[in-house]
Amino acid sequence: MKTFIFGANGYIASNVAKELQEHGHEVGALARNAESTEALKQKGIMPISGTLTDLDVLREAAAWSDAIVFAPVVPFEEEVPALEALLDAYEGTNKALLYTSGTGVLSIKTRMGEWRQESYSEDDAYEGQHWLKLRVETENMVRRASERGIRAIVMRPPQIWGRNGSAQIPAIFESVEKTGSACYVGAGLNLYTHVHVDDLARMFRLAIDKGVPGALYHAVAGEVAWRTVAEAVAEVMQCSTRSVTFEEAREIWGIYADPFFGVSSRSRAVRSRRELGWEPTQFDLIEDVRRGSYSQRGRPVGMTPAT
Repeated sequence: MKTFIFGANGYIASNVAKELQEHGHEVGALARNAESTEALKQKGIMPISGTLTDLDVLREAAAWSDAIVFAPVVPFEEEVPALEALLDAYEGTNKALLYTSGTGVLSIKTRMGEWRQESYSEDDAYEGQHWLKLRVETENMVRRASERGIRAIVMRPPQIWGRNGSAQIPAIFESVEKTGSACYVGAGLNLYTHVHVDDLARMFRLAIDKGVPGALYHAVAGEVAWRTVAEAVAEVMQCSTRSVTFEEAREIWGIYADPFFGVSSRSRAVRSRRELGWEPTQFDLIEDVRRGSYSQRGRPVGMTPAT
């Protein structure tokens, strides 16, 4: 099977590419420059030169592929024209197109680091807040494309961890560099549901194989409050933890203070377990911080791991 991946050098898509290759897929990807082309070739991925704005290149990728995984790291407004072109090219083919969103669309503001009870499965009603409404509209556009003879599917992962990647966990390490302490907002009881990147990559493969047209899939392996993550980072870095106000958080993390640490985002993977037969296999985010893939991250030379 030939699968074309947009964003193949990124954290999510690079692991999806590896999972697909290990299960017999031929993988192609968009290459913006010579450096990207060489990086893809080194991974055994067929590069096609171009950008998301080159519609001829998008049509070439669609014609070559049996499935598409769309996971580029670009502003929301740049996604829509590219998605529209790919969906037009796939119309009537019954091929799978997987659009990568995220459970940030479920976010509820928790500027005091408070715990919130709201947790959403794939089919629960919700309303995306502020700028996230655009992402929700894009999700709905993709799902409606199932009416055009396309297996159009939305993948909505939560906080992703493992293999020394992630967005939020490195940010807490960065707070140590900036303040001397591992920081969290307010009470630190707010959280994102989480999943290991390998389990997420497997869910993408299962969705390509047997995902239902128009479906939305969550991936869930557990929940850990930000204060607990900060305590694990502090153990690795041999420093203290620190509660900060939301205003201080903005000074530390800039625009990422709100979507990373100023919200609660909790989800349940009901539909993905039922329709895909997906089950997570890795659950212990904290152990991976303390003694796993993150345990060397940012540690000063000569500092020994926590035991």
